[in-house]
Amino acid sequence: MPEIHYDGGQQWILNLTLAMMVLGLALDIHPKDFLKVFKAPKAPAIGLAAQFILLPAFTCGLTLLMDLPAGIELGMILVAACPGGALSNFITHLSGGNTALSISITAISSTIAVVMLPINFMFWASLNPVANELLLNINVDGSDIIKSLLMVLAAPLAIGFLMQHFTPKLSKKLHSILKYLSLVALIMFIVIAVAKNYEHFLAQFWLLFAAVLAHNLLAMGTGFAAASVGGLPTADKKAITLEVGMQNSSLAIAIVFTQFNAEYGMALISAFWGTWHIVSGIIFAGACRRYMKLKEEAVV
Repeated sequence: MPEIHYDGGQQWILNLTLAMMVLGLALDIHPKDFLKVFKAPKAPAIGLAAQFILLPAFTCGLTLLMDLPAGIELGMILVAACPGGALSNFITHLSGGNTALSISITAISSTIAVVMLPINFMFWASLNPVANELLLNINVDGSDIIKSLLMVLAAPLAIGFLMQHFTPKLSKKLHSILKYLSLVALIMFIVIAVAKNYEHFLAQFWLLFAAVLAHNLLAMGTGFAAASVGGLPTADKKAITLEVGMQNSSLAIAIVFTQFNAEYGMALISAFWGTWHIVSGIIFAGACRRYMKLKEEAVV
């Protein structure tokens, strides 16, 4: 199996970039985002259940059906175990969805992912014989993943919450900088990584595209179906569809590079996810806005 070209310095750059993204998210999360869940827990509970229970289970089933290379299947399970990404909040706003609900779910899922991500990943990977064999060969311990999560997820979240409490003005200014700087840094990292490994991406493009397309449709469909079964209003359906459909693949990439030695299939699938879910999210938002416009024109 080919290897991804990377060096140890890239790990620190990626970890720092992801930590900046999480810190930027934390600087924009307020206690009221958590309190809303206690006042109206139904929608967040449905979104979190779809995120941490249904999606990993369905993803495991999908990998068993698709019969893909072990690294790609293991990468899909890892992505499914990740929390939703902060970008989903922006896309939810574009789609006319419940942005407050989206932010609340992102805040909670990012917090509990420190525990839930390694549990989900190790459990569902163990049920896939091919992925589990690769996992055992790499010899990754769940505690190692937790250590990574504490560094790139838990610590930045805690720092962000503390800064909001003690230095609110500085936090507001820093958030406005980090939300753009970290995104640009992440895009640059992915572009450089792809440029160094473009032959691998080209050789596996259609396989990756098919896997990510099917997985992303499954994720968005899971969120929409869960919200529909729960009888939630349209705005909440949009938010949950995007929360479950737009995974924090940046976190998956960081874990792959730091804990899995940039395993070929896992790195490719995580990077492709990070690009495609932006495209699918924008398409979804555009379709929603178009539908709302047609509906308004029909009423007139």
